[in-house]
Amino acid sequence: MKTTKNYLGVCLLTACTLFGPVAFAKEPKSNFKIDEANFEKLNTQEQQRVLEIGARWDAIANMDRSDLDKADRKELREEVRSLKAESKTFNHDGTVIYLSTAGIIIIILLLILIL
Repeated sequence: MKTTKNYLGVCLLTACTLFGPVAFAKEPKSNFKIDEANFEKLNTQEQQRVLEIGARWDAIANMDRSDLDKADRKELREEVRSLKAESKTFNHDGTVIYLSTAGIIIIILLLILIL
């Protein structure tokens, strides 16, 4: 019975070691989503700005921040906060922009950990 438990433990450890990195190797999903019905209610300038915010948000999320110095990371954090605040202004008449709270927390934690 003891050898069966050891065998299962070794198999489980091997499976976690082999397949664990594959699960984390995927590209991150975009945390910026636009509700099309409410997006069309905005005028063309606001629509263009929402698309610019989305493009910048995705660029920051996919950016390699490991080579940034402390001042650049601080500027990037401030930019993320300003983008979030600006996206809330376009969200006045309903849910136009969805920013995943978990995604925001992960980005901020990553920026803090890199410091």
